[in-house]
This record gives sequence, structure tokens and C-alpha cells, in this order.
Amino acid sequence: MPMIARNSIEQIRQQVRIEAVVSPVVALKQSGSQMRGLSPFSQEKTPSFYINPDKNVFFCFSSNQGGDVIRFLQLHENLNFSEAVEALAERFQIPLEYESGGGATESRSLARELFDIHEQACDYYHRCFQEASEQAESVRTYWSVQRKFPLELADEFQIGFAPPDSHSLNRLLVKKGFSLEALKKCGLFYTRDNDTDPLRFRPRFRGRLMVPIRNNQGQITAFTARKLDLTPGDDPARDAKYINSPETPIFHKGKIIFGLERARLHLDKDRPSFVLVEGQLDALRCFQVGIKNAVSPQGTAVTEAQLILLKRFATRIDCVLDGDTAGQKAALRLLPIAMKTGHEVRFLELPSGVDPDTLLADGGLEAWQQLQDRALSAMEFAVRSLMPDSAPSAREKSEILAHIFEILSECDSAIAREEYLEEAIKLVDSDSRATKADFRKFLHRKARRYGFQNRETGETLDTENVNKRLTTSEYELLLCLLHYDWLAEPIAKAIDIEWVDKSFLYGIVLRRLLADIKEGLWEGTDKIDTLLENEEEKNCIYAILTEKLDFEEPVKVANSCLRALFEKYVRERRNRIGLQIQNLPKDSSEYVHLQRKQIELRRLEKTLPAIQISQS
Repeated sequence: MPMIARNSIEQIRQQVRIEAVVSPVVALKQSGSQMRGLSPFSQEKTPSFYINPDKNVFFCFSSNQGGDVIRFLQLHENLNFSEAVEALAERFQIPLEYESGGGATESRSLARELFDIHEQACDYYHRCFQEASEQAESVRTYWSVQRKFPLELADEFQIGFAPPDSHSLNRLLVKKGFSLEALKKCGLFYTRDNDTDPLRFRPRFRGRLMVPIRNNQGQITAFTARKLDLTPGDDPARDAKYINSPETPIFHKGKIIFGLERARLHLDKDRPSFVLVEGQLDALRCFQVGIKNAVSPQGTAVTEAQLILLKRFATRIDCVLDGDTAGQKAALRLLPIAMKTGHEVRFLELPSGVDPDTLLADGGLEAWQQLQDRALSAMEFAVRSLMPDSAPSAREKSEILAHIFEILSECDSAIAREEYLEEAIKLVDSDSRATKADFRKFLHRKARRYGFQNRETGETLDTENVNKRLTTSEYELLLCLLHYDWLAEPIAKAIDIEWVDKSFLYGIVLRRLLADIKEGLWEGTDKIDTLLENEEEKNCIYAILTEKLDFEEPVKVANSCLRALFEKYVRERRNRIGLQIQNLPKDSSEYVHLQRKQIELRRLEKTLPAIQISQS
């Protein structure tokens, strides 16, 4: 496979801005000269993910991961280096060169091929939807008459139609040169391990309305297919109203939210929130009538991973659920997860037998406003769902509160938990003191049973403080060297590498960089990635590159560090020699030699190292 040319990689690093790659994934806020947000790699409530636009790098203190634009895409989309470079090149329309003269097609990775296959399939299905045929006309009639969607919306979302009896998609993808492996793993066909002829693969989607599913970067990863009258009788999923693409290397249904790539762009800046509906067509209806912050899960119960994804952009959710028993049970399952991920949830309850699609198609925004006016808080919904039809007995109140305790135990904000509990006590009409005592007992029992920290008394750690680095001379020299490129060579000339402690990471990294600078390999922080040997060293560097500096006089700081390292080195050498001398006879040649060394070190101590440089 041809290697991507080095100059193309450097072009990606220089032209693609880190904030442009991160902002579709993380809601960033300005923090001085930096930007920060919630980590895309772990669950957290205090932002610990930082980017430095000047250096074009990021660092995530919660996961201890850092890097440039390429590294971010590798980590976030689980790509190897070449895949990430190709993805960025395509996304930002930067042509790539290859060492052997090969083109992008020769070098396509599996993930890149799968994304490309889905783009081609989406275009194919949409053309089938638009074509002048009897079948396509019936699908458009279903869309615009039965479902009451405008054809313009179909064009905007690239709604498609999978013909009931056709291998045209097979022929198209084979003609485009996709590999056998990618065609077998894309999820668009039924295949067996021993199948080798893609033209004979059986299409998974036949005679169905096709809705493309995109990740939050807008890339098509899968499809939802709605049953039509044209769905053939030999379809293995003929009885299913909706079927989704199977799990593939680029599609994990529990980790993706339909509509997020658009909804995140329409959040209220002052009070951002999402509208969560059950199905994709419900989300499309919301978008059509002007509720453009609507999203939906992938035909399954909402997962923790999906809520964590939403939380990168907003912590408030208006959850629209069916008013039947199944809808209420789904909402109750959602609540503990929402508590755990730190979301504030309201519930908009629909009349029994009505879905958002039908409600909005018939009533529009007026019906939506009425639904919002009747919105229930999390505790109002939970208590009402658990409350019996008649006035509850003392035993029934106890059972209701036991359910509430279980939900609230997932909330790790003491303030929010206290407010929720106060609200539940009023709604259930229970004794406040007794209920709070019961809740403390519940938390204590759960902590003992599962080995959890007792959140009622446990200390809350502050991310900012947890992630502060132990200040050492090696660490501060790295700060000077990496944030002030013009100090790199003067520092390297003034220091002896032996002064640097190599027993810990900062010392190891500093020694490596100093050696490279002395050998003339230093090209500044833009190309520092090539000088480091492993991920630990790279993460160390990127953490420092995203640090906030308050050095008013960096030369003075550097000189102070140089002196501290030098004095420590001399002191340790003298102590070591002193111990050696104690065990030697005074008339031995070794004793005399070590004595001379001691004298040299005392003289050396008087000539403290320093750099002299004018800042420009």
C-alpha cells in the first residue's frame, strides 16, 4: 500500500485547524487564549478537555490523551494514522500525494471505504426515489400524501428508495472499485464467509423507504429502512416495520444519535437543550415544522453512551414519549441514566396512541407549544408514573420512594440530588425528616453492597486541581522550551544533559528534546511529533502545550531552572564522592583522585549556568 507523502501530512497539520475538527464533537468555550469543553473520551461533569489554537493541539486531562488534529481523529473515530489523514484530507478538500505515486483509491483504508460506500449507496437510493418510474412515484406518494412530508425535505435529508428487485447497487459499487472485504462488511448485503462475487450478494434493503443515518460529523454510517407496500414477501424482515443496518466497523447503534449533526447547530446559545423523540421520522417531522434541535436514538432504549454524546453540546433534554404504559416504562429507564450523566430532563407526554409525527403533522407548532406547556419535571413524571390511581397508603408511599431513591442514587451532584429529593417528598406528601433519613440509609446500604463511595459524605474532586502537575525544574524548562521556540537552542547550549533527572517522565522527555536540539534535529513544536518515541511521551508534550502560562519573564524562569538543575547535580555528585572517600585510605591514588574531583566541583559551583538573550 503506498505511503502518504510527508509533505501532505504536514500540509494537513498546518491547514486544518484543531477547533474545526473538535467543534462538531465538543461544545467549546473560550478560556483565555485556550478553548475548553467536556472530554469526548470519558464521562465527566467538569470540563477538562483543552485545545490551544495557537499551537493547534489538544489535551484531555481526564483521559491523559493529547495530540494534533490527526491524533484527535484517530482517538475519536478509532482510525489508524493513514485513515485519519485520508479522512481529514477528504473533509477539508486537501489533495494527498503518495510516496509511490499511487492515488487515494489505491490506499483507501477499510473505514474510509465503508464511509465512501455509504455515500455512494445514499446517492443511489436517493436517485431511485427521484426517478420517473411507477415504483418511485408510489414511494413519493407515500412520502408526501400518506406521511405528509414535503418532497423538499426528502431532498434535504437525501431520503431514498431501495428497489425491491435489483442488483444495480452491487454493480455500481463494484464499478467504483471497492474491495471485497469492504463490500462484505458494509452491512448493505447479506453475505456468507465463502462468498467471493459481490455481484451476487443479496441486498439487505429491498422495497423500503431509506433514511440515511449520519454521525455527528455528518458522515453516513448506516440506514434505517421503512417497510412499504413494495417490500417483497421473501424479505427476511418482511414483518418488521423498520429495520436498521447491522453493526459495522463504522456503525454502533448504541453510540450514535440520529439528527445530531444538524440539531447541535440549532441549539439556543443561552439555554441549549435537545428534544428527544423515539424515531427518525419523528425527528424529521420536528425539523420540518421548525423544531430543529430534535434527535432520536436508533430504535432502541436510550443508552448512556448516547446521553454522554448529547452532553458534549447540552445538558437539558425535553423527552417526548408515548403516553402509553410502554412509553412510561421507557422514560423510567431513561431517568437513572440521565441522572448519572448529569442531564436535566423534562417529559412531554403525548396522548395515548399519538406519536410526535402525527401530532405535529396535524397540529404543527401550536400543538407543540401546548405539549411544552404541560411539560413535567423529572420528579413529577417519576412520581406520577409510580403513583396508584387512588390515594396511596403508607406502604405504597414507601414503595414509590424506594423507586425514587434508586433513581436519585445515580445522581452524583449533591445539590441536584437534594433538590430532586425535596421535590419528590412534596409530590408524595411524605415526612421530610423521615424520608431524608431513609434515603441516607439507602445510600449507605448501596455503598456497602456494591463497594461504591458514599456520595452523601464522599469528597468531590475538582478536575482543575486533580490534574495539576507537580512543579519541577524539568517541567518548567519544558514549558519554556515548548512555548517559546526562541529559547530552545539557548537552553540546549547552556545545559548539560547529565544534569537532568532521567528517573521520571518530564526528565526523560526533556533529555530527548535537548539531545535533538543539540544534534540540529529541532524544527519547532509544529514537527515535534516525529521526535518522540511513544504515546506516553507524546501525551506529556501535548499536556504541556495546552498549559496556560503566566511567565512574565521566561528567560528568568529558564535561568532559575538551569541553576536549580545544576546545583542539584553538583550537590549529588559531591555527596556521592563523599561517601566513596569515606571507605578509602587517604594515601591511595583513588582517594587523591576523588579529592581533586571535589575541588573541581567546588570551583564549578561558583560558575552558575545562565542564558543571555534579548526577547523579540
